[in-house]
Amino acid sequence: MKHFITALVALLLTLPAVAQTTFSIRGRVLDKVTGETLPGATVQVTGNGQNTGTGADTEGNYKIPNLPAGTYTVQASFVGYKPSTQTVKIVAQSVVASFPLSSDNASLAEVQVVATQAQERETPVAFSAVNEVKLRETLSNRDLPLILNETPGVYATQGGGGTGDSRINVRGFDQRNVAVLINGVPVNDMENGQVFWSNWDLGDVTKSLQVQRGLSASKIAVPSVGGTINVLTKGFDDKKAALARVETGSNNYQKYSLMLSSGQLKGDWAVTVFGSRRTSDGWVDKAFDDAWTYFGTVSKRAGKHTLSLTGLGSPQRHGQRTFPFEVYKYSYEKAREIGAAIKPGGDKGFQYNPYWGTLDRYSIVGGVKVSHGQETLNERTNFYHKPQVNFNDLWQVNDRLFISTVAYASYGTGGGSTTLTGNSSTNSVTDANGQTGFQKIYDTNYAAVGADGQRRSSEILVNAINSHRWYGFVVGGDYLLNDKLTLSAGVDGRDYTGQHYREVRDLLGGDYVLSVGNANAPANTRLGVGDKTSYNYDGKTRWLGGYSQLEYKTPLLSAVVSGTLSQVSYKRIDYFQKLQADGSPVSTDWTTFNGYSLKAGANYNLTEHDNVFVNVGYNSKVPFFNLLYTTSGRKYDNVKPEGITSAEIGYGISYPSLKVTLNAYYTLWANKTTTSFNSSTGVYSNVRNVNARHMGIEMSIAQEISRRLQLNSAISLGDWRWTGKGQLNQTDEAGFPAEGGLDQPVYLNGVHVGDAAQNQFQVGLRYEPFRGAYIRPSFLLFTKYYADFNPETILNQATSTDSYRLPTSRNLDIHFGYDFKPMFKNGTRFGLKASVLNVLNEFYFTDVSNRSSSNAGNLDLLQAFFNRGRTFTAGLSIAL
Repeated sequence: MKHFITALVALLLTLPAVAQTTFSIRGRVLDKVTGETLPGATVQVTGNGQNTGTGADTEGNYKIPNLPAGTYTVQASFVGYKPSTQTVKIVAQSVVASFPLSSDNASLAEVQVVATQAQERETPVAFSAVNEVKLRETLSNRDLPLILNETPGVYATQGGGGTGDSRINVRGFDQRNVAVLINGVPVNDMENGQVFWSNWDLGDVTKSLQVQRGLSASKIAVPSVGGTINVLTKGFDDKKAALARVETGSNNYQKYSLMLSSGQLKGDWAVTVFGSRRTSDGWVDKAFDDAWTYFGTVSKRAGKHTLSLTGLGSPQRHGQRTFPFEVYKYSYEKAREIGAAIKPGGDKGFQYNPYWGTLDRYSIVGGVKVSHGQETLNERTNFYHKPQVNFNDLWQVNDRLFISTVAYASYGTGGGSTTLTGNSSTNSVTDANGQTGFQKIYDTNYAAVGADGQRRSSEILVNAINSHRWYGFVVGGDYLLNDKLTLSAGVDGRDYTGQHYREVRDLLGGDYVLSVGNANAPANTRLGVGDKTSYNYDGKTRWLGGYSQLEYKTPLLSAVVSGTLSQVSYKRIDYFQKLQADGSPVSTDWTTFNGYSLKAGANYNLTEHDNVFVNVGYNSKVPFFNLLYTTSGRKYDNVKPEGITSAEIGYGISYPSLKVTLNAYYTLWANKTTTSFNSSTGVYSNVRNVNARHMGIEMSIAQEISRRLQLNSAISLGDWRWTGKGQLNQTDEAGFPAEGGLDQPVYLNGVHVGDAAQNQFQVGLRYEPFRGAYIRPSFLLFTKYYADFNPETILNQATSTDSYRLPTSRNLDIHFGYDFKPMFKNGTRFGLKASVLNVLNEFYFTDVSNRSSSNAGNLDLLQAFFNRGRTFTAGLSIAL
């Protein structure tokens, strides 16, 4: 009996093994940097007589069943990532194998060009990446920079609230000093460094978004003081696909889009095209949005070359809220909160926008007033179309040499509108509701009938045109000296002409307006709609830059030394100054600046999971065009190149389910120049040769708590202050010295750098309640936000004070969606997604102006923008 029982127990224990003669390999495919899943990734299993595969589902999960015991080679791959291979041994039970994939510079080469993407545990810079999955799930109807608020050291806002009017700060440096590259092509404005996000609606076609903070890994000479943002769009795709999407949301938001990808065609051709239509009333009063977007790329692999031609653009018009106003105008409650005065005519709501009004363009016939109906008219409207065309050639010459070439052209046409009285764009007429007083302006103009029966307008609407023609090229090469050393070098050339003038948009009841600012126009010259007024000049910029880099790389140590040289020349041609004797326009001589940068860094992998890095660098940055000349063409004296010294140290932890980065930075910016405009006085202020010190610490965490639950968090603590003193020049809108004169000293020492929150705390989750579904809450808190300094308040050293510190802000967003595949044999997949932004419907300061004496004690003058209230978007997509 004893032996029988023993034999029975043994039999029962072996039954599962006998019954389960086949097993499975399952796991997840993830982005190595962000921890985000990669739906659609391919997993292939070979060995032991098997050759099978599958694709990852919407959560990045895969499962390959019916495998007998044995040893297998498992490879996971995804477009744009390096394939990863593991050896898996099945003995008596199923096996779990997950794959964290790294971005593949080679497979992204057709769009990446020389826009170097930082690599984890290799590149010695602090960076954060947002992959395609996160973009699709969380961008909602926001501008692209706003998604970067979930990365440490970044502060992005919607500015005045118009679509595309967003701005971004990195480590306290505004976007004029953050280099933005789209497919390797620099897009910062050549004259002022600005980035106008309304020119592109790239969210649907962006494949990868990476922000490199501080000293970036970019191989071209760009103004990367705060960092570099690399936007990579879709390129060569091996799979045929079609995606249609319809979206709707608050404020009558509507968007329709279609994307088609041919996959790899015969002869190694591939084509991807995208188009969208977007409209909205805007959350700010009358800040409407009306935009089209197109994108297309044609790729061809020809021997050792990968060729691609890409074109993109987004013709659009949108209403704007250009300047902020006193806090009481929006909310009495917020005014009381900061101790500002309560005045009549306020509490209009955070969507308040004074830059529009109503108008009846009546006529008087036989002494009788004939109404033509009331219309709504925007005073401030932005309209622009900036098509960009790139031609790329990636040439793998041999095993050691790789050469990339891109030639590009950009034609920007458009500008923005405003009212104009003489040379002043400060509207002096409002109605009883605080809106632009178009009816009063019309009444005045219509009544101004001259002896010849013509009506002379005293205040009109004008368009401030800022068109451009921009041509450039970037050529770079990488040469493998040996298996550890790579030498890189390249050249970057640009030719830019900016066309700037004001044209009459609307005479508002009159028949003509007198010419202003044109020394070549006879007295009492009459202008009609479309004629130029106030100013008319071209700004020319020629840029030539070069770089070289030596990189040493082993599994333990990566080190890099690089340098750039750049020569920038500026020229201004003024058509409104008195013509020269030969009839040619007044033209300045070319003014040339030489800039350079030196960077060095190293990354050391302490263990398989821990690494440290350090970098140091110096950047001699040339001033922008608009910091060299006034609008009247006068050249400022003593304009110096700006010097930026930076150092950084960091530590990282990397596991398949846990990523942690911690870094500290120090940046000293010498000879910095800032500009501001006081709309109430019409005075431009230019402060130059001042110093700013930025230092802080940053940390990010991404953890896969379980298969269904992931966490991400970002923390940054900064201390940014001005040091020393600078020089102030003030001019009127025509560019002539204003009251107070030139070269006044300003005492900035110890004043906090404003315009962005210095401390940031963010935490987010992604939870999958069931297959195909996700919920993503994200909480964001900003604190230690100071108003930007106003030079007029720090002219006296004895009374110089710090800027005003704004209240802490907090925001909660929730994104959720569900992807499912109906029982269709053709593989059609449906997706539902929705976002609720500002779930708590709380309002906080986002942008504070320095255009009045409000940065210090007089909070009655504090002028600000606030965030938008609770909004939602929802969308349905169909993918084939």
